[in-house]
Amino acid sequence: MARGHTFACLCLLAVAVVATAGVAGTAAAADGTGGDTGSDSVWTPAQDEGWSVPNGTDEQPGDVVRIPVGLAGNETTATVVIENESLDYRLVVRVADENRDGVVVLRWNTYHAGFVGGDAVANRTVAVDQPDRVLDARRTTPQRETRLAEGRYAVSVRHDGSVVAEDVVVVESDPLRRSSITVLEGPPLSDVSAAFARSGISGTIERDEWLFVLVERQSIHGYVDDVDDLTGNGTDGVSFRITRGSDGPAVDLSNATFLHLPEYDEFVVGIPPNATVFEPDTSYVARFVVNRSNPYAGGGDVASATEFRVLPAGAQPDRAVLEVVDVEAPDTVIEGRDATFAVSVVNSGEREGTATVVVSMEDTNVTREVTVGPRSQGTVEVAFDTSPLTEGTTRWDVSIAGGARTVSGELEVRLTNDTIQEDPTLVPGPRRTQDGGQPGFGALAALVGLCIGIGGRVLAGRRG
Repeated sequence: MARGHTFACLCLLAVAVVATAGVAGTAAAADGTGGDTGSDSVWTPAQDEGWSVPNGTDEQPGDVVRIPVGLAGNETTATVVIENESLDYRLVVRVADENRDGVVVLRWNTYHAGFVGGDAVANRTVAVDQPDRVLDARRTTPQRETRLAEGRYAVSVRHDGSVVAEDVVVVESDPLRRSSITVLEGPPLSDVSAAFARSGISGTIERDEWLFVLVERQSIHGYVDDVDDLTGNGTDGVSFRITRGSDGPAVDLSNATFLHLPEYDEFVVGIPPNATVFEPDTSYVARFVVNRSNPYAGGGDVASATEFRVLPAGAQPDRAVLEVVDVEAPDTVIEGRDATFAVSVVNSGEREGTATVVVSMEDTNVTREVTVGPRSQGTVEVAFDTSPLTEGTTRWDVSIAGGARTVSGELEVRLTNDTIQEDPTLVPGPRRTQDGGQPGFGALAALVGLCIGIGGRVLAGRRG
């Protein structure tokens, strides 16, 4: 007993020593005087309370870097410095938090940075999300003859002459990213953004529908923010065209709508419903090109194209077509607990639709609504309370209310999760014995009596 107690004390002492060493190491690292500096550690710059910049930001050259700057307390102004000493670049920006929410989102345009004249820095190189304001912006290094180079740019926030937050922005091309172009069809809504949100990928577009062409491409969002920037003239060889057939006349895009989604490296060109630029029962090609003259083309022309066909108005049913395509369900469940069904619903129609998913067992139905976009698939979880069910194997059915397709399976409902043992002395006895005793009591009493008898003989032997 004493030996076991001593061993336990030694274990507790060892744990305490290790824990103390860990705390000490953490404190030393926080002070910058020690701690683990291995290659796997993540360096986090010191930030004064309230002041902050993002912990590591990556962006493609030619795009716009978003830098949320956090301000401390009741401060409403801050100075942000972006610099790379080896590349001889330094930009100083003073910003004002007009809505006093503690954050100013600075947008740094890497396409114009360093290249535009000093008098245009405040208008073309930097901006902030409204209602905040840029008070002053100046580049303290000479104007460059070429575009800003790739590299790591230090970002620091200054206040009262001190650095209160700092980090790094990495401007670097990603060679694995490629251009893509996609045609979508949207409902004839007056709000173009709402129509695009409800659009779906389609190779056929009705004349009374919105046509959307979605282009994904990096390194263009610092200088392409309107249809006029896609002419290929004066925009570093970036062009977008829709032609009748592969080499036919170009479609007039003067009335097209431009949606800019730089956070996703995307832009959208939209043609409104009933546009006279399209002829019914005619094929068209949408093509996006970045010429080799572009500083971010990577040494050659970059082109993406897709074909679509314009149909007469009303040529296709404008409705949702939803059905259940897959169900993930448990094999067993304890009575009274929820059985969760993951139901996959596909919409093969041309419109967003809402359906009621029905899970049925033993004349009990549980329903849940799911909304699925056009030509897409969604999943909804339905929790079925098994309290009304009886023990045993039960059939389940999952369907869409009013739909033709049903997915079925079986679920085993158990009263307990305990595994039944083969030892007959532990098998539950009948619900009531012939002598009126409790179930299983006779076997238990015999076992206890046997133990008492054996124990009595051992004690008697010792006394003798």
